[in-house]
Amino acid sequence: MGVHEAVQLHMAELRQRFAAQGIVLRLPPPSVEVLGTRYVEMEYRKMLAAEFRYDERFSNPLGTFQGGFLCAAFDEVYGPLTYMAAQRPVTTIEMSTTFLRPFTARTGTVVIKAEVVSRGKTLLVRKAEARSREGKLIATSTNHSLIVPDESLGH
Repeated sequence: MGVHEAVQLHMAELRQRFAAQGIVLRLPPPSVEVLGTRYVEMEYRKMLAAEFRYDERFSNPLGTFQGGFLCAAFDEVYGPLTYMAAQRPVTTIEMSTTFLRPFTARTGTVVIKAEVVSRGKTLLVRKAEARSREGKLIATSTNHSLIVPDESLGH
């Protein structure tokens, strides 16, 4: 089984586990298919990387991958990593992205690699980088998520 399939399977297992507790989650989310997310590397609960191909449907007037869609791509990596690390529902409370180079048709694909920086009782912090095939840094990002407490889940 490849990395992509392993991540998809893990998300499905989490969905089933949460459903048994009365928590309905869409794992994996439909956005995985929409953005063409392909998970390529994983260190369980610590790091996750995914590849994204340039798609003209997500371009801005200059022909570069629109920044909001690149943020969504970062979130496609943060999301599963967050659920793996927390082993429970989470919600993003802050995400920051810095754009350094354009992601264009010439770039072809980027790999976004995210890792857990810190996991506390209620807060999960991650950081990520988007790089071209040649290793050029396209963008960086940080993400903070609230680990949802049981009392907020209606238990």
